[in-house]
Amino acid sequence: MSAIVSRMDEDQIEVDTGKVSVVPGTMIEPQCATFCLQDEDHTLGNALRWALMKNPEVDFASYSIPHPSEARTNVRIQTSDNTTAAEAMYKGLDDLVDLCDHVIQTFQAELAKGEFEYEEEENAF
Repeated sequence: MSAIVSRMDEDQIEVDTGKVSVVPGTMIEPQCATFCLQDEDHTLGNALRWALMKNPEVDFASYSIPHPSEARTNVRIQTSDNTTAAEAMYKGLDDLVDLCDHVIQTFQAELAKGEFEYEEEENAF
């Protein structure tokens, strides 16, 4: 995610591709913000919410899809005074990338062992 999201300062996110933005008017304090993820749905929203809630500095994290016909997901984050919502978002995205890397490495290691059975499905037509 570091190629997509880069740090500007403690309270802002600069996005190279327009993928992530702060919803205007939602960052009244650095510890509270709503981020909009363009072209994302429940798949990333729920996984990111889970990763955010694993962070002990995050008091609240949720996501919503504003409307089914819009390809965007809003992620609301509220943190303790020790960190900001932007830093929690960075950590959540980094943790999610690390988790995905681990799953891929584990899958490839098991696949390389060759200890699996392949069963062809019969065509039902």
